[in-house]
Amino acid sequence: MKLTLSELEEQLLGGSDIPGAEGIEISGVRIDSRLVKKNDVFFCIEGENYDGHNFAAAALDAGAAAVVVSQYRPELEGRPVILVRNTVQALGRLAAYWRLKSKARMIAVTGSAGKTTVKEMLAHVLSGSHTVHKNFMNLNNQIGLPMSMLEATGEETYWVMELGISLPGDMAELGPVAMPDMAIVHNIGPAHLEGLGSLSNVARFKASIFEYLRPEGKALCCMDHTLLWEEACSITDPVPFSSQDQSAPYYSTLMRTLPDGSGEFMIKAGDKRTKVVLPTCGSHFAENAAAVTCAAHQLGMELDEIAARLSTVELPRQRFHCHTYGEWTLIDDSYNANPLSMHRAIDTAKNIAGERPLVLVLGDMLELGEEAGCAHCDLGTKIAEIKPDATFYHGRHYAEVASNTNGSTLVPVNNPSEFLNGIHELGLSDAVVLFKGSRSCRMEEYFQALNTEVSGETGGNKA
Repeated sequence: MKLTLSELEEQLLGGSDIPGAEGIEISGVRIDSRLVKKNDVFFCIEGENYDGHNFAAAALDAGAAAVVVSQYRPELEGRPVILVRNTVQALGRLAAYWRLKSKARMIAVTGSAGKTTVKEMLAHVLSGSHTVHKNFMNLNNQIGLPMSMLEATGEETYWVMELGISLPGDMAELGPVAMPDMAIVHNIGPAHLEGLGSLSNVARFKASIFEYLRPEGKALCCMDHTLLWEEACSITDPVPFSSQDQSAPYYSTLMRTLPDGSGEFMIKAGDKRTKVVLPTCGSHFAENAAAVTCAAHQLGMELDEIAARLSTVELPRQRFHCHTYGEWTLIDDSYNANPLSMHRAIDTAKNIAGERPLVLVLGDMLELGEEAGCAHCDLGTKIAEIKPDATFYHGRHYAEVASNTNGSTLVPVNNPSEFLNGIHELGLSDAVVLFKGSRSCRMEEYFQALNTEVSGETGGNKA
């Protein structure tokens, strides 16, 4: 980011009052006072458990060029302070200004499941021949998106950014900050229903990203989700991609599962087709591959070039990341969960297991509102259908899941130690073990417990 302090003031206040501000080049924007360096600007963000205003003086003492506040603080009198109504909104305004000033083309990605994976895949594909900046992991909300944008140099060819929403007004706040040149909505599912209310609303608010496209911007949408496609078509004329309709201009499908758990996929762009091996055999991954193929091709890449870059993709950690140790395969998909991603992960784990034992280590799916009970009953039905050797379950929705498992072994666990005791009792010498649940369930701790034990016993490598 290359901005002067006077530019920042003008964007937030309409003028500049800090003496010498025009000669101060901002080093960076911070929201954590412990990271402040000389000539940074510190935004005082109010969170549930902290208030950045309490650290404003410390930030200035550490060398901040100025602090952005929404409260009058007498201890800051006479120091470089920029007073705004709302510091989060001010952060977004600054990022939007920087976005327009930069040379990069913005590609925005959203969806209910797998948007981080799509973002990472697309950034990797484009980085073969272009400079690319992306948001770290899933820093995709009203704070994470602007902070990610402000970390860019502005000289990149592309910014690939994911946008996450959980409330009706979220996209209306994120869209004007991103102002994408290309927007991708790759799926919808029953996620964040506690805030969004219904699947129809999920479709409407996800598709609304297309309202914020810049002139001549391109809308890319998965045509397999009827509600989403209808909403997209009511806003614009989207470029379709699919993992179900072979006649779509952009299409992908899983052709076969390979012994190491990877998959051979076919990808199509127009009348050309080719094969590519990707690091998972999940049939739903074809949806991701189709989205990335569509975006990269629309940006001028040839299909063979896209396939070559896809073949070297690595999945983000905690996103269906397979770890192989001898006869054991541990699948760390612990970052988050909703009904769409949960069912897809279980199906893929079953596919990887084949004739080997399958163990599921699952946690609650949260933020589902009134649909939570039904969603967890449906999870029980899925477990009964898959018939794993055992399922260990962490969370308050155990009873709903258990009500529909139809006799399949479902063991409640409260901590990783209980889980380790339980899996020891199974006496398995090999297995495929899937770990998945919503963020607050911290299912990565269950993965880490078994991963440490199994890798310590056999040695191994990560696939």
